Amino acid sequence: MTKQIGAWHQYSGVIHVHTTESDGTKTIEEVVAIGQEVGIEFMMFTDHMTLSNKENGKEGLYGRTLVTVGYEHNDPEDNNHYLLFESPRVYPREMTVGQYVAAGAADGSFGIIAHPDEIRDRNGRYPPYPWTDWTARGFQGIELWNQMSEWMERLSSYNKLVMALSPRKSMVGPTDRILKIWDDFNVHTKCVGVASVDAHAFPVKLWPTTVEIFPYKVHFRSLRTYILLAEPMSDNFETAKRQLFEALADCRVFFANLRWGDPEGFEFYAANDSERVISGGKLYDLKKAKIHVRIPSRATVSLVRNGKTILRFTGRKLDYPINEPGLYRVETRKWGRGWIYSNHIRVGV
Repeated sequence: MTKQIGAWHQYSGVIHVHTTESDGTKTIEEVVAIGQEVGIEFMMFTDHMTLSNKENGKEGLYGRTLVTVGYEHNDPEDNNHYLLFESPRVYPREMTVGQYVAAGAADGSFGIIAHPDEIRDRNGRYPPYPWTDWTARGFQGIELWNQMSEWMERLSSYNKLVMALSPRKSMVGPTDRILKIWDDFNVHTKCVGVASVDAHAFPVKLWPTTVEIFPYKVHFRSLRTYILLAEPMSDNFETAKRQLFEALADCRVFFANLRWGDPEGFEFYAANDSERVISGGKLYDLKKAKIHVRIPSRATVSLVRNGKTILRFTGRKLDYPINEPGLYRVETRKWGRGWIYSNHIRVGV
């Protein structure tokens, strides 16, 4: 059910979900039912190189859960994975990364770079699928935190049993590398930062039994992306879908690791005497302007301006006078691990 935070209506969802149409292990109907059970309000499906779920009419409102279907594209070397939503077709496999990113933009699609920061050994059992072409233009978002990718990055022969049985314990947060790329990119244009689950529910043989790595329900109780809407989400599917993509494009977004608690009550905004803006917004006048942060429980809070941490404290509340223009965002951590991350607010720039 929607939560109203200030003037905004907050909805939680999961991005980057696979089904039996590619390498997932449940049908879209089964996965949606699991999502509804744990209170997910929007779900964004991305099977590899197919729009079959969309073509078969599986998009729509399932009760109060908005379900959209895109697909995951990759280049011929199996790098540069890219989530495409609202694409009119699956683009040819032989396209280069620059070509399919540009094609998606030309067709009015919404594109999100998937798990860009993988650095594992390419010759290992589980090769990485990094993003290598940062010259490509036309994408609207970046997965700053991909749950399955992070799990794979931390996996070793020594910890695989513990990692399989308690997968949420491996979650640390976005890397400094990808946060810097994202911060730098936002200097020039808006680019939404999201968390993605990359859900497959893989069965893995661990003698003498088989364990399902990251069951869908575990994924859905871990990383969530939250959007903020000026009006409640519509009961009309097409209108609700438009609201979702408009919020993502406008960067009215934060994401959270539910292992450390429900982020209900989280607020991040900038205000002066005449206006108040949230993530994705711009505050023009610095006079009497402040950054405000509210979090539901004590955590280590970092205030970041233009990619640099300018303040770090432990608590639940911050009211920070703004003395310099820039791009501001906030990160919160518990026990050294990531909890809540905002998108940027532009102040005086």
